[in-house]
Amino acid sequence: MKNKTIYITLLIYTVIAVLTLCFFDGTGDAGDSVHHYLFARYAPSHPELFFDHWAKPVYVLLASPFAQFGFIGVKVFNVLVMLFTLLFTFKIAQKLDLKNVVLTSVFIIFAPLCFALTFSGLTEPLFALFISIGIYSVLKKNYLTASLLISFLPFIRSEGLIFLGVFGLYFLLKKEWRAIPVLLFGHLAYSIAGYFVYNDLFWVFNKIPYAHLSSVYGKGGLFHYVDQLTYVIGIPIYIFLGLGSIGVLWKTFKKKTTLELQVLIFLGFFAFFIAHTLFWYLGIFNSMGLKRVFVGVIPLIAILSLVGFNFLTEEVLRMQKTQRRIAQGLLIGLIIIFPFTSNPAALNFDRDLKLSQDQRTADKIGQYVVKNLGIDHRFLFSHPYLSEALDIDHFDQTKHFGLDIPTLERSKSGDVVIWENWFALVESGVTQEWLDSRTEFTHLYTTQSVDRGRDIIYSVYVRN
Repeated sequence: MKNKTIYITLLIYTVIAVLTLCFFDGTGDAGDSVHHYLFARYAPSHPELFFDHWAKPVYVLLASPFAQFGFIGVKVFNVLVMLFTLLFTFKIAQKLDLKNVVLTSVFIIFAPLCFALTFSGLTEPLFALFISIGIYSVLKKNYLTASLLISFLPFIRSEGLIFLGVFGLYFLLKKEWRAIPVLLFGHLAYSIAGYFVYNDLFWVFNKIPYAHLSSVYGKGGLFHYVDQLTYVIGIPIYIFLGLGSIGVLWKTFKKKTTLELQVLIFLGFFAFFIAHTLFWYLGIFNSMGLKRVFVGVIPLIAILSLVGFNFLTEEVLRMQKTQRRIAQGLLIGLIIIFPFTSNPAALNFDRDLKLSQDQRTADKIGQYVVKNLGIDHRFLFSHPYLSEALDIDHFDQTKHFGLDIPTLERSKSGDVVIWENWFALVESGVTQEWLDSRTEFTHLYTTQSVDRGRDIIYSVYVRN
């Protein structure tokens, strides 16, 4: 009956996902999400992109076939990834012999940011899938399979290195000596494969973009993620996550828990949480303090939240069966309703699932350029979404170059410059005043809009 329930749940989620794909055109965000998609889409034309550390090689490899159908392709890819994540998280809860196991799907589906970012080109959903399959393989005692899968986590997201340590500790405690060296397989395989691109056998370490004891994005408070996690999973699930953490500690004290729950799930989540907290607090490893990173550990959050739900309703509140069922139903209803409330941590369908005003303005620029200039030019711009708006190969240097001062100074007659006041200004340091002051650039067109109080400006120039 439990298995029937999960498949009904997966069917319902599939229907919801299909409707979301049909009626909402968002990309998750206008930066990294689009950039990951561009890597996946154009990797077949530029094979070296399959070995780009920032783009994440395993993600590019698996998402690339879907990306050939446009951005909708990577959204479908992430929906499929999330379907399997729901299934394997459910199976983990079954193997741990937890009650109310189907609720793991409720915790994942109705975590507001997790739902929104499923419809993106981001890497967090795939990271979550590999973690869920890895833990399930451990619970099935397929230790070598688990170790092999987890060995590739750092090539989906760099935080995979944390889980190499977590799984390594688990195998050490279980005395599964054969599984420990297999955790290095992913690095070994990509070191050899990528050597033919970089001529560097150690590129998997030398090319890590975050290996700096500093961050251009600054730093923040020690309790940053204590607050931000509510915006990922919503307040009801946040409370159950806290209760679940207490529940695991209590069960550990009473010696009524398993090593898998203690190490792979509890320790795995908190190692991830503490690491990101320190990265942001200390301003290291180019941390941006992004809350979305916790979508990558949503299976762990779901399991801990289920422990918390059961701890409260099955152990703390000792009620008659009927009363307990009513209380559980009310709590589940609260979880389901929360994403649709006006709470700041709830879903905002316009903001979270539709193209941003910034992207719509970029589309307007793309239409202007195609109609008035054509695309037989070399374009200089920084905003990744402009490649989608113009439908040009982002990595073809006869079509596109990034926008910065040295590139502008080396530009050639006929080059088209698209300046905007975020990526070009903030990340590339090119001001519109600099462009206007240079006689070799002719201003052709400007369009403006406003999004939540921020002025959005796009301007088109041509090199004389």
